[in-house]
Amino acid sequence: MLQIEHNFRQFLSKKPELETCYQEGLINRRSLARYLVRHNIAKSNHLEAVIAMLRRFEFKEQKQTKDLFSKIKINIKDKIIILDFQKEKELIQKLHHLIENTNYDRGDTLKIVVGSCSVKVFLDEDNEKKVKNVVENFKLQNRLTNISEISVMFPEDAIKERGILSTITKELSVNEIVISELLTASPELLIYLKEEFVLKAYDILKRLQKT
Repeated sequence: MLQIEHNFRQFLSKKPELETCYQEGLINRRSLARYLVRHNIAKSNHLEAVIAMLRRFEFKEQKQTKDLFSKIKINIKDKIIILDFQKEKELIQKLHHLIENTNYDRGDTLKIVVGSCSVKVFLDEDNEKKVKNVVENFKLQNRLTNISEISVMFPEDAIKERGILSTITKELSVNEIVISELLTASPELLIYLKEEFVLKAYDILKRLQKT
């Protein structure tokens, strides 16, 4: 029984939408148990054990965040590129000078994210030439083009709430939308997607706003 529960927890981490559907009554316990057996969470002769596990399983409380979503502001900006470099101290020092030459008042995009192993630069496609001489001697690991930035601005009290990010990522995942990158500057959430997903993602966010 413990092994079945362990397998189920791991499965939920990959398919979080199942938890929401189950708790909202969209699927019943026996149907979910059959689904889990089909996905090798347990053997077919352990169906009743799976049902028993689901009966006592402590699902996470579904916190209501509807009021917060009704107050969000959504903005979209197209033609963003994301440059992924191998992390180097000299690169970080050179990128610092780019900030001074970026006109944020005009709406220019420049975001620099320093991770454990990489440095990512988010900027407008039109401005890529301006930074080429700064970064040309550093190892570029990946270059994402045709990216759109969706800015979701929440009210200030959203910082104290939980479940907001998971609500959005679950909805996008269920609708087969791939998130290229995700940044937070609470209470703002920045979602980076391929342009082909933008309209669908926007419709989902508007639906959450009106729910």
